Amino acid sequence: MRRFVYCKVVLTTSLVWVLVDVFLLLYFSECNKCDDRKDRSMLPALRAVISRTHEGPGEMGKAVVIAKDEQEKMKELFKINQFNLMASDMIALNRSLPDVRLDGCKTKVYTDDLPNTSIVIVFHNEAWSTLLRTVHSVINRSPRHLLQEILLVDDASERDFLGKKLENYGRTLEVPMRVLRMEQRTGLIRARLRGAAATRGQVITFLDAHCECTTGWLEPLLARIKEDRRSVVCPIIDVISDETFEYMAGSDMTYGGFNWKLNFRWYPVPQREMDRRKGDRTLPLRTPTMAGGLFSIDRTYFEEIGTYDPGMDIWGGENLEMSFRIWQCGGSLEIITCSHVGHVFRKATPYSFPGGTGQVINKNNRRLAEVWMDGFKDFFYIISPDCKCYQIFLSIYCTSAIAIKVVSFLVLWCDAF
Repeated sequence: MRRFVYCKVVLTTSLVWVLVDVFLLLYFSECNKCDDRKDRSMLPALRAVISRTHEGPGEMGKAVVIAKDEQEKMKELFKINQFNLMASDMIALNRSLPDVRLDGCKTKVYTDDLPNTSIVIVFHNEAWSTLLRTVHSVINRSPRHLLQEILLVDDASERDFLGKKLENYGRTLEVPMRVLRMEQRTGLIRARLRGAAATRGQVITFLDAHCECTTGWLEPLLARIKEDRRSVVCPIIDVISDETFEYMAGSDMTYGGFNWKLNFRWYPVPQREMDRRKGDRTLPLRTPTMAGGLFSIDRTYFEEIGTYDPGMDIWGGENLEMSFRIWQCGGSLEIITCSHVGHVFRKATPYSFPGGTGQVINKNNRRLAEVWMDGFKDFFYIISPDCKCYQIFLSIYCTSAIAIKVVSFLVLWCDAF
């Protein structure tokens, strides 16, 4: 009799746990596809585990294949954001990714007293799935005590789902998320300045709105800033295909440079830099310039060097301006090879620029050359003669750039180019 009762208890307990497991699996598999369910934040750790184990579109960074009968619809949706929106919407917001770090990075141990960070993400008419996948990847793959907050800066988006719906969704997350709204379209540079001014963390980490952070991405960035607060650090930028959303690891054997048209370019890491690191590819890689979309910087140091140049418009050239400012004003710019963040690289921009893309970028590059490049600006003007500031002392735009130069070099003791 006692054995019979014991068996009933064991069977009943087992049945209850099976039912709980089935409920959780059904709940989270459905919730991965919804946008406005209020209880999405329930058991975030378990949700992340389920996302890593189930088989679904794009899991482990695999390419999404669209059925032939959906190809025409896919092409139409592609035009909205200049990436495969249909594929993105099929992928879970917390999809699993491969660990693409070097083996030496996986065994590194970091102290518990790293500085915390505020994440700043600027968006304009971004797709729901890419924006929220960026947010979830930050939350799921970052130690909670290192995340002070996530700030989303809306650069005058026009899509309804990026309004109250986004704010309500943010309230369900386990990390504080605020949405700041620009009253009118100002562009990436001024929107980032707005976000940076509102941060509370010790470090500011800027990300684009269509990224995915991988395992162990944050700790090495913050550890390097703790070692030297004047180090401005970037992750290796992995590629997320704009057509299939396949995740492809970036190389630690390239770094940032530029040509005399002031276009950012990737170049092979020179032997002198390999020698400086004594062949250890897990050590920080000094880079002349950065791509600009993804980097972390000590908040106090960011303010000390003058933040971004508010005289630059919309987008373009700000990455080189910040790179030159850092190197010439006592800092260092580094790629942290143990940190990987994926980014959707588009072949064209879906956004319009007031006056046209070329005019905005040329104006920004002219300002960059006048402020930071000294006599080397002549190389830029030889290749881009239309950009030259004629009658420089009569030009308000150019004289304001010179004013910034005077402040930078006299107050910050910045070096010549």
